Amino acid sequence: MTTIGLDLGGSKVLAVRADGESLADRRFAPLAAAPSDLSKVAIEAVRSVWADDVQAIGVGIAGMVSWPSGVFVWGPHLAGTNVPIRADLESTFEVPVVVDNDANAALWGEARVGAVQGYRNALILTLGTGIGGGLLIDGSLYRGNSFAGEVGHMNHQRGVLQCDCGKQGCWETVASGPALVRLGKAAIEQNPDGTLAHRFGEVRLRGEDITGAADSGDAIAQGLVAQVGRELGFGLANLIAVLDPEIIVVGGGLGSVGESLLGPARRVVADAIHGFSHRMPPPILVAGLGPDAGAMGAAILAADVIAGRVHLDVQIP
Repeated sequence: MTTIGLDLGGSKVLAVRADGESLADRRFAPLAAAPSDLSKVAIEAVRSVWADDVQAIGVGIAGMVSWPSGVFVWGPHLAGTNVPIRADLESTFEVPVVVDNDANAALWGEARVGAVQGYRNALILTLGTGIGGGLLIDGSLYRGNSFAGEVGHMNHQRGVLQCDCGKQGCWETVASGPALVRLGKAAIEQNPDGTLAHRFGEVRLRGEDITGAADSGDAIAQGLVAQVGRELGFGLANLIAVLDPEIIVVGGGLGSVGESLLGPARRVVADAIHGFSHRMPPPILVAGLGPDAGAMGAAILAADVIAGRVHLDVQIP
């Protein structure tokens, strides 16, 4: 079965064409700031990987998505409100379309073919322009009244930093790509002769630039990534106290999500969870599908709609 999956994030759109659960084509494009027509962006992305045998389309969007109507209600990193993405794509391409939050789509992919296979209670975080979250509870994707999983907007440091959502102190203000960029810019300003300044100069700094520098051994970058990792760990400890997941998977577009980020997070979690001397923290792993998790998860979700495996309760087979 041939399907298309889109991952529409705060700064990019990734389109994939999948043959069953295998990647057949992949197109990545930066997303213009505050695109005025999200449906047009989605339609163009689908066309970039279109084939005549496509049977369904899946879309994951960073923000609040009404399930199962596929309406993008609102998101702090994308322009538009109440955009009927599903209806617009179905009328354009005349195939079934499913639209979900991007972290839910990523979790679906990980549960079906990635790191979450075999688990019934799991948490996924997608790190990029913000922090997305998806919840697998007793084998089912948990959406609440459509908008569950927006863990990036938990109040983490009250009244400190302004979040793109309009509130202050959200978790994603200290544990996401923009948080890492903010720290990187401050480090460059404080030390204009340092390694980061020499490495990036006047280049527009991105979170993945700093994670890449950390992975290549830059000590300053490693310290910044570790700081973000520790903030990640504190938030995870709170989520573990509430959800007690069997496994936590971290993915998204924040460059290389590796030991430089997850190591500090794991250490904080091991120390911060309640009853730490009487329990083992859940494993915290990198998404098995890597940065393609959202798009591939959306494509697999679309295939499962055609196969009749996806209904309103959305059970993982």
